[in-house]
Amino acid sequence: MRLNPISPVNNADFLITIEGLSSVYWTQFSGVKASFKRSTFNDGLSNATRTTEGGNKEYQTVTISKPHDPETDGPVFDFIKQKEGGTNFDLTLRPVKRVSNAQGTDTFRGNKAWRLTGCKISSWMCADGIDTADGTKTVMLQIEFSVETAEFS
Repeated sequence: MRLNPISPVNNADFLITIEGLSSVYWTQFSGVKASFKRSTFNDGLSNATRTTEGGNKEYQTVTISKPHDPETDGPVFDFIKQKEGGTNFDLTLRPVKRVSNAQGTDTFRGNKAWRLTGCKISSWMCADGIDTADGTKTVMLQIEFSVETAEFS
């Protein structure tokens, strides 16, 4: 039996874009995780607990972050101020293929991407862990948000 060749994606080969904030380069993404809540029951004939079909799907909050640059992060803080009241936004997580051409551009890998819709900011953080005596770590800007739907299409 011959195994099919696979081409897994590298964890650095993604482009993260937010609707209305396309000029910002996000460097970290916590991942998409869904959990399912289903009713349980005992059939009365055994000691086994069984789970029903259906139920509710709930997405775990997602966190994105980038190195903080006080000279260029104005649009990010404007976005946070605009959306912190609970206004929805969408995020796209697209696999890219790194190329070494003269333009230094990335090309999309395939035509599918993760689309997170109905996102709402739940918290944000900047200037965490400042240590003026150290200076070896990069200060990050982070946004945490809830997700209504996530689809890879």
